Amino acid sequence: MELAKTREHQSFGEGFEFRHPVDDDRRFHADIHRCFYYDVLVANSAPELAPAMCDFDRNWIDAIDPDAHGFRFERATTIGLGGTHCPFHFSRTDG
Repeated sequence: MELAKTREHQSFGEGFEFRHPVDDDRRFHADIHRCFYYDVLVANSAPELAPAMCDFDRNWIDAIDPDAHGFRFERATTIGLGGTHCPFHFSRTDG
């Protein structure tokens, strides 16, 4: 998961705050507690657009096949949907 952590900093930068409450050989949880995209929408009086931004991730989320890929993904809410953070939780399904 070092690649994911490196990408957090290099691709997303300081506009995001990532926390990793779980990071072991079975699970990788990246919780976003500050989202640059949401902050920009709020600063421009358009927070109602946040759910559409959050839905953009559906492109890759829906492509995950736990049987084929060996992991599952869960994101119960997002900041844009009123959550306190955006949980990006990956868990292995294989033995």
